[in-house]
Amino acid sequence: MSIASEFGTRDLEKWIVVDLERIRRLPDRLRRLWPTELSPRRTDPEEGDVGPSPAGEDDAGSRSAGESDVGATSVGMSDGSPASTWEDDPGTTSVGENFELVDLGESVPANRELDVLTAWVAGFAAELNQGDVRITVVLSSGVESVHLALCLGQATSQAVLALHGEGFDDFAHHQLLRRIDPARIGHVVDELAGLVEHDCVLTVNWAARGGAAGLEFLHRRDGAWFRPVLERCGDSITVDCDVAADDDAVRMLVAAVLTRTMSVGVR
Repeated sequence: MSIASEFGTRDLEKWIVVDLERIRRLPDRLRRLWPTELSPRRTDPEEGDVGPSPAGEDDAGSRSAGESDVGATSVGMSDGSPASTWEDDPGTTSVGENFELVDLGESVPANRELDVLTAWVAGFAAELNQGDVRITVVLSSGVESVHLALCLGQATSQAVLALHGEGFDDFAHHQLLRRIDPARIGHVVDELAGLVEHDCVLTVNWAARGGAAGLEFLHRRDGAWFRPVLERCGDSITVDCDVAADDDAVRMLVAAVLTRTMSVGVR
């Protein structure tokens, strides 16, 4: 499956591709701000996944959050938000069969490209602390999964995306980052759902400052969306039959969640 053709080139270009090792090596104070479910784990070639990387492993510790606007290596243009400052950066990372870091100029040392991207990622991570609401969207079919983490607030609106499983080999060991207009979130989630080719379950859970939280989900079967009916019996909740949902069920669900979370979670 071609990610560019299925997701749409315009949307794909707004994401910045970052390798997991760069995220692992963020200073501990920044790495702790990363969405917990997407926090990269240190891997050992012999033992496999052995847990989070030690706090002492950071090569970006000397960089402050203020350096976040130095530049970035991106998969295209910015999404146009005021906080985005990398539109004119000549460096790009292509998304296709391979990830390629384009030379920023003959006079620039090769390792400078890496430093610029690391500084941008550090600034992105620092801004995660400004969010008042965390929303997690998961689309899973059993053989493929799309995991989107959103951090929203009055001063920030950020997204972290991970793609795993069948058809997503090009994105192994990488995550995609962007600043995102809240009004575009429903459209983006709908486009991401199109990347999952099999029947799947869409789960949206959210948590806001003050303890408010919620969970919503949809089920896609044979290309149609259904909303499960939940029944409470004492202290337990069971899933009864599915009720057919409209074609725009994903956008409507996301809009409803955003309306609720922004009203209770954003100061």
